[in-house]
Amino acid sequence: MNQPRTIQRLLLAIFALLTAALFISPLRQNQPEAAEKTAEERGLYNLTHNSYDTPRLNRKLLELASKAWEPEWKAKINAGDPDSILKVAFERYGFSEPTWDNKGGPLQFVVNDKGAWSQTCMLCHGGRVPITGESKIGMPNTEIDMQTLYEDVTKATGMSGPFKLTFGQSRGRTNAFIFSLELLRRRNEDLSPRKDPVPMGDYADYDLDPPAWWYLKKKTAIYADGGVKGDFTRAIMQFTMGEADGAKIRAWEPDFKDILAFLKSIEAPKYPLPVDQKLAATGQQVFTKTCAGCHGTYGADGKYPNKIVPMEVVGTDSMRLTKLTKEFRDYYKKTWFGRSGEQGYEYPTGYVAPPLDGVWASAPYFHNGSVPTLYGVLTAEARPKYFRRIGGAKEFDAKDNGLKVEALNAPAPKDAPGEARRRVVDTTIPGLSNQGHPFGFKLSEKEKRQVIEYLKTL
Repeated sequence: MNQPRTIQRLLLAIFALLTAALFISPLRQNQPEAAEKTAEERGLYNLTHNSYDTPRLNRKLLELASKAWEPEWKAKINAGDPDSILKVAFERYGFSEPTWDNKGGPLQFVVNDKGAWSQTCMLCHGGRVPITGESKIGMPNTEIDMQTLYEDVTKATGMSGPFKLTFGQSRGRTNAFIFSLELLRRRNEDLSPRKDPVPMGDYADYDLDPPAWWYLKKKTAIYADGGVKGDFTRAIMQFTMGEADGAKIRAWEPDFKDILAFLKSIEAPKYPLPVDQKLAATGQQVFTKTCAGCHGTYGADGKYPNKIVPMEVVGTDSMRLTKLTKEFRDYYKKTWFGRSGEQGYEYPTGYVAPPLDGVWASAPYFHNGSVPTLYGVLTAEARPKYFRRIGGAKEFDAKDNGLKVEALNAPAPKDAPGEARRRVVDTTIPGLSNQGHPFGFKLSEKEKRQVIEYLKTL
């Protein structure tokens, strides 16, 4: 293997593709007895066994990256365990154990017979369930840190990639939407590559918190602003634009219809700890009066309104809404991705109030992950300006429902290693504001606890 060339390709791939929501490979495998499988079954197979992009990562490259680790991380390596570097890499980069036989690779990748890894949509949308620590497809990956992987490989090789954008300014978040813009502006309307990128106006880095997939079955529009309506199939394909030509991308649409069918079949994880049912019953009454108008009702007769709350009303960080220019949205409508039934970009004025099934498991909150607990969503004073997560998925704040965090008085020192610096969430950074959503502030302390207990039952 030509390792320098392989490393160069890895770096280019990281910048062009690695933070996308759906990365899948041109090496499509025929499913055994596919005709007898349901769409959901075929979709799961595609997601976990097919890669629609060239495999770009492997154990050797992770071993190379480990040479750039800080001393305290190198100290975690057990020389007597041949898989030790791999295990520590999982922890460092936010990878988790697969739910199928993945030939030693993590949940976030598909591994081929030669041991090469292809990133998949689970990079952002596959993670560990709070409290239990179990891996789950469709679970937001709140531990992902691909910026650190890029920096480690860059430091170990002395090479860098073509883009100046970052993959994420804090752990568990990605700059995915800006990368999707970068991919799209390098394509013509028919998805053929173009030499001169389409001008898209001024835009900047901003972090997004990966949403849970189990919400999709209830949605008539996707993304935080609800801009893409109708059939989501092509929308979730837009991150396949790395190296494939337009004809090949269009030919994958049936596969993605099956993938979407599977995504819509995913159920939220059940709260694993005891619930105070009396408290929850009272909380349901408070929720119905205060929250249901935007977030819907639940149970056999539940209804979800798919309501977009105007920016001036919700008051959360506006960058996700305002930095996607009309120029970009108009161009998207003209492309193959924007020509699917009723689908197409609108220019929305706010954010969609999401369904709350499994909301107990989807911390941190808001579209940018700037609020670590449900109690913080309802209480302005409980939103730390700077915070650092304590432990991983199994460490859970059962009282306030969310991440167990340490509130800090200042951001991480500028001279701290990048990996350590990104573990501190700084809500003063553009795009990471924790302000807004004042709707729970008027509730009493007792009512807030009642609502939180009810939300554990969804």
